[in-house]
Amino acid sequence: MNYSIKVNKLENKDWSTKAFVSIVFEESLKVTDITVKEAKNGELFVAMPGYKTSKTDEQGNAIYKNYFYPTTAEFRKELYDNIIKAYKSNAKEVNITSGKDKVGVSVAMYPCNFNDRIESIGKIYIDKCFVVDGVRVIASEKGSFVAMPTRATENKDGKREYTEMCYPVTKEFREQLYGEIIKKNSELKSREIDVEAFEKMRELGDEKQMVIGVVAPYHCNYKVLESVVDTYK
Repeated sequence: MNYSIKVNKLENKDWSTKAFVSIVFEESLKVTDITVKEAKNGELFVAMPGYKTSKTDEQGNAIYKNYFYPTTAEFRKELYDNIIKAYKSNAKEVNITSGKDKVGVSVAMYPCNFNDRIESIGKIYIDKCFVVDGVRVIASEKGSFVAMPTRATENKDGKREYTEMCYPVTKEFREQLYGEIIKKNSELKSREIDVEAFEKMRELGDEKQMVIGVVAPYHCNYKVLESVVDTYK
């Protein structure tokens, strides 16, 4: 996989956060808000942006999850090592070339059952070694739209603003990626209609029709639906 790393060092040397980092994969998808931090022993490490979940561990501490992260040990080591090297080199941008001609992108969408406005939640997999989590399809009066992971900040007036931490950098890839996400969301919605039909048939007692025509789509509603987006390079 080919990608570029941009490092923005912070001036205050007393802070544990030493730099903010952004990465662009295959000149198509950008992830931001990655940080280089310094531990108490002086060792540098990479931290992906995360969020606090509603779950707690055995000690009652809040559990945090990352918005995006490497999915393999090999790529995790490669990516994190290159980020630290870029930070130490004082270069504003470092390009990493793997020599691979094509990179696969896949989308997985799940039904959302905790928020009426969110139709589905999903993940984007890049070459099966990096994943973007928390992608959502949200319902609106103008139709469904894709929302990427965001961070909330306050402006000078004290109003909350939201900034995307991950997004396509080309119009072509945005249309391709968002189109696939909306497509899989529509498939989930069609299966929800099948569930409603299943419930009505059960009330009418049409056991034969229920088993033959509706049981399979009913169960599919709770499975992950995956679709591979055509390679974009």
